[in-house]
Amino acid sequence: MGRYSSVDWILFEWDERRTGLGPVRSSLEDTRGWYHQLGPWLDPGPAPGVSVARLMVDGRVVVLSRTRTGGSDSRRTIRVQAYLGGSAANTSAMPNVRQALALAPGWSSLLPADPEPLDLAVLLRPYADSSAALDRRARAEAPALAPIVSEALRGHRESLSVVAQGEAVVQLWGLVDILDLVLGRYPETFSTYESDDLKPGAEVIFLQQWPGPSSRASHRRRVDLRAPDQTDLYGEIAAMVVDAYAGRRLPELVKRLRISDGMALEERVELLRAALREPPKPVPAEPRAPRPPAPSEPGPAAPEGPPTASPAPPLVNTGPRTRVPRGRPAPGPAPATQDGPPPASGTRAPVSPPARSEAQPVAVRDAFDYFLAELAEATTAGAARGILRDVHAWAQTRPPADVRSRLHALVPELERLLPDDEVNPILRDLLDPDAPAEAVRSAWLDPRWLVLAAVLLVVLVLQVVTTILR
Repeated sequence: MGRYSSVDWILFEWDERRTGLGPVRSSLEDTRGWYHQLGPWLDPGPAPGVSVARLMVDGRVVVLSRTRTGGSDSRRTIRVQAYLGGSAANTSAMPNVRQALALAPGWSSLLPADPEPLDLAVLLRPYADSSAALDRRARAEAPALAPIVSEALRGHRESLSVVAQGEAVVQLWGLVDILDLVLGRYPETFSTYESDDLKPGAEVIFLQQWPGPSSRASHRRRVDLRAPDQTDLYGEIAAMVVDAYAGRRLPELVKRLRISDGMALEERVELLRAALREPPKPVPAEPRAPRPPAPSEPGPAAPEGPPTASPAPPLVNTGPRTRVPRGRPAPGPAPATQDGPPPASGTRAPVSPPARSEAQPVAVRDAFDYFLAELAEATTAGAARGILRDVHAWAQTRPPADVRSRLHALVPELERLLPDDEVNPILRDLLDPDAPAEAVRSAWLDPRWLVLAAVLLVVLVLQVVTTILR
């Protein structure tokens, strides 16, 4: 079992003895009470594939991976794995939202034969690859998110129910990223399939179709992606931020508008409204090269008189050196082109970035490149904390020798958004997990104080001796 954390689990299937759905295996000695709390959430839906839910139940994070083992719509074919993670009171409760979305559909094959807890590090091992693939899909399918973002802005902190034909996991992934940047808060609990929208316990749920008249009194804000209505201010703002997210420009937009942690929703909306009124920046047209004369056309007439030497090319004003942000390699020297001369010999060329060591595993390099790209786009402390938690969880799954050489590259980007007292303890834990906490040495044990005390003692002894001799 890894030192980082462990996860209890419960397997729900049809129990012939009880003639009903119930817990058949578990790492817990006592599962009484869990069925009654999770029972309303055990329906996986009629569609093939895996539906996922993340809930807060009895003070713990619970992730459900729900499937049907057969084609018929019967409770006998239901199979649900419930994973009981960390305490919901902990701000870094695991598995977190992004981990649950990226990995829970594949956890059904990881249940052990023995009733032992699962190692969270094993569950999180494929996170880097899975999250990168989800990120690409979410950006490609981002336009469908505009109605959901619009309702999230309009009804801040209200639960949402969404009816759609798209893949809920992909849409939730993009929604989490967008709301984290725009609102500074994203849904911690969700369900990718539900048959009605009356049950409490999840901030966002997805349905294949609206249920019957019994749910007309739903306390949730409803979003129908099949017939979106985006005609008001919130719709225009949602369209703008979703387009920026699809083009990887959303962190830049948030930073330019000075949207920060702790800012009220009204202030955020006003800043986004102002961005809507900004005129679009004109795109400069590319200069066209002169058309060469046709063979039948005469060329330009040569000037009369003796030939003169061609004028020397003007000196290139290199200007002040561009400041490179901390932790990012400076751009290499630009190659010479036909349109201009090479840099002057007196100009100091920028330092090329060091080549990556091929001895390091490719998976480690790709994962750290992904984390660095995420940190470069982060603009809030909350986003940086989430990435730091992901780095910590992922690094627990790798040998220490593989990750230590790359951890230092993350420090400048983390320190840009977080204070040192948040970054250093976590990185120290990764660099040397077995090292004991540094003991606080008393100030009285400082060598300078010891020398001074010795001198004073000698002076005191001399005074006593002198007094006695008199």
